[in-house]
Amino acid sequence: MKMLKALILLVFLILVSCNQPEEMADKFIPVTVTVPELQVISSIVVAACRLESSSEAVITAMSPGRILEVAVSEGDEVQEGDILVELSTDQQYSSGVSASSARLTAARTAASNDRTNLQRAERLRFDGAISESEYEMAVSASASSEANVRQALAGYENARSMEESGKILAPFSGTVTRVWAKEGYLSSGPLISITDGGIMKSELLIAECHLPFLAEGLPVIFATSHYPGELFTGEVTSFSSSVDPFSGLVSVIAQFHDSSGRLRSGMTGTATIGLETSEATVVLSLRALLHGDESSWEVALISNGAVEIVQVEIGIMNGTDYEIIMGVEPGDSVILLGNHLVDDGSPARVVQR
Repeated sequence: MKMLKALILLVFLILVSCNQPEEMADKFIPVTVTVPELQVISSIVVAACRLESSSEAVITAMSPGRILEVAVSEGDEVQEGDILVELSTDQQYSSGVSASSARLTAARTAASNDRTNLQRAERLRFDGAISESEYEMAVSASASSEANVRQALAGYENARSMEESGKILAPFSGTVTRVWAKEGYLSSGPLISITDGGIMKSELLIAECHLPFLAEGLPVIFATSHYPGELFTGEVTSFSSSVDPFSGLVSVIAQFHDSSGRLRSGMTGTATIGLETSEATVVLSLRALLHGDESSWEVALISNGAVEIVQVEIGIMNGTDYEIIMGVEPGDSVILLGNHLVDDGSPARVVQR
């Protein structure tokens, strides 16, 4: 009988000792973790984009004449001096040359005055004597007058060529975008439109909340369905310091350099502006973050089977990715799944990394 009781006691002790590790294991909360490495993160804004040529000329005949030949078609690449349209002429175009010469002189004088005003505005802006809007008006006036010079020069060159031979020549190298001229018709109205495809620009409209982060030189990426999967780089050249009272949006001018010549005036797509960029920083997804007190954020770390809840400081946000300025170091084990189930000091077991 004593032997039987001793045997039962021994079996009971063995069962208790076998169950203890399992009970202890049940106390550990299973979690999955991520180990962050240094990354690059940028704050971006995406806007609708329509390209315009930075230099465009609509060519018209200074005096009426019958069109004998149209030498180009839409989409053709032309060089400066190439024949565009040939007209019948009786060498009586001297009045057209005189008129176009006067317009060119007036345009150059206005451009010179606007350049002087812009230089003065730059000095006053540096000294804080004028507002950003006044400076932008000077920049816009100078750019407009320079465009007028190019247009007047194109008209003068056309008048000269017509006076000599009745041939309208390309005022600069570029791409033919429109052809209105038709053989046998009179040369009334616009005949040919040419753009310089080397540089494209676009006005982008973005929300006013991004205004504090805008600066000249910010990178811009243009994407279009015309070239799927390809990206064209550019930069912010200017922006308005005020908000449009009707739309509530801010105007941003972006410029794109296209040495390949594939971008065309009128192309549409999306432009992505990189507002801020941090290099070599810790980046975590939103699911790794916990709401702390008020507006603070926290992260659950695990080390040696124990959880530590730490407060973190957030920097740049890009979608669901957040820059962690303070609180997490590269190589830390950050709990992704199970972080809402643990408390500071809780035992936890990593089941997946």
